[in-house]
Amino acid sequence: MTPEQRAEWDAEVRSLYDCMVWIVVAPTPAKLTDFETPLPSAVEELARPQNERQRT
Repeated sequence: MTPEQRAEWDAEVRSLYDCMVWIVVAPTPAKLTDFETPLPSAVEELARPQNERQRT
């Protein structure tokens, strides 16, 4: 769509409504905690120093 076509399309869409707003949805990261599956050994090794620091 060229800039001219987009401007024309936008004007046509806006003429259909009395009021229009933009709604922006920002994704939020989610974390899945699975207590039944053990951690892979590589992840366990990476987490070990942090866990030791938290205990002291």
